[in-house]
Amino acid sequence: MRHFLSYILLGALAAFLVLFSALFAWVRSSQFTITTERVVSEYRSQPVDARRAAFDWPELGAGSYIANCRNCHGADGAGWDQYPGLRESALLASLPGGREYMIDLHLYGLTSDRWRAPMPAFGTMPDVELAAVINYITVTFSEPDSVPEDFRFFTPAEVAERRGRAVSAASVNDLRPATE
Repeated sequence: MRHFLSYILLGALAAFLVLFSALFAWVRSSQFTITTERVVSEYRSQPVDARRAAFDWPELGAGSYIANCRNCHGADGAGWDQYPGLRESALLASLPGGREYMIDLHLYGLTSDRWRAPMPAFGTMPDVELAAVINYITVTFSEPDSVPEDFRFFTPAEVAERRGRAVSAASVNDLRPATE
């Protein structure tokens, strides 16, 4: 009888751990993707020309930044300790290869000797949300005079074009344009 009760207790403990793990995974994954299917389907239902003209990114970008980026880069984008500040975002995006670097950085993550903490890949986010958060970061945190007047906002189509490449988090660092 004693062994029977220990088996029941052990089984209950295992079931609890499995359920807790599933719940934790579900909660954690919802932190990384805040875009609802409604937002994505509204965007996709527009004609291509209207998508380019009506891409309303500020609210979506701000929400995504708060949910996914603020813990490391800070509320003001200044970064801290091993997490870089975001003040050079517009400068990076305006350099040759910079737009591609910014998109790959968010899609595939970054591992570098330059920073002690790796940046996770956000490739599970929809194209709309990734473009919105990159625009938000670039416009909100860059030095005011570093945003070129002819700056083009990132579009979901640009993000979609960069998906599915054989890019590792370590190789993204090699794509970074020199800022000096």
